[in-house]
Amino acid sequence: MTINWPLHERRARRAWPHLVKCAKNAGPTFTYGDLSAKIGVHHRAARWFLGAIQRYCDAQRDGCPLQALAVNKATGLPGTGYHGSPRTKKDHRAALMRVRKKRWPPKAPF
Repeated sequence: MTINWPLHERRARRAWPHLVKCAKNAGPTFTYGDLSAKIGVHHRAARWFLGAIQRYCDAQRDGCPLQALAVNKATGLPGTGYHGSPRTKKDHRAALMRVRKKRWPPKAPF
């Protein structure tokens, strides 16, 4: 299967401002469905556009996981593709604190 990274990056650029606003305002996390609806895609596409955001965040010196703001509705935690922190409530809360303290650019830098 070929991964269409240009498509996922375009979607990631549309999701970025919603995540940054949430981080800045210390708002509640988004479910994959809620965030996907904001950018007009099916919730199953979230793994791909959040993966593009995760790739960007991983490449940064601090590795701060903006994608931590998107979670599974049932568990309240990121899914299995997430590697911004261990997938426990305690570690996820710590990751969210880091995300909310960071100054994120309002527009996606990729």
